[in-house]
Amino acid sequence: MIDTKRGGPGRGQGRKPLSPDQPTVVVTMRMTQAQREPCGLLGGAAWVRRQLEQAAG
Repeated sequence: MIDTKRGGPGRGQGRKPLSPDQPTVVVTMRMTQAQREPCGLLGGAAWVRRQLEQAAG
């Protein structure tokens, strides 16, 4: 077998967690095309998360 130093997982790669103590889940939202652009301009997923946090109090 050939010993190579290529391939394999890299340390520190991938999406960083939003919170170190709470795991995240993927959520799919449905909206119209007309709603999609303003949502993106307002900040996309980060904006939606802020809205949910504010609504929760």
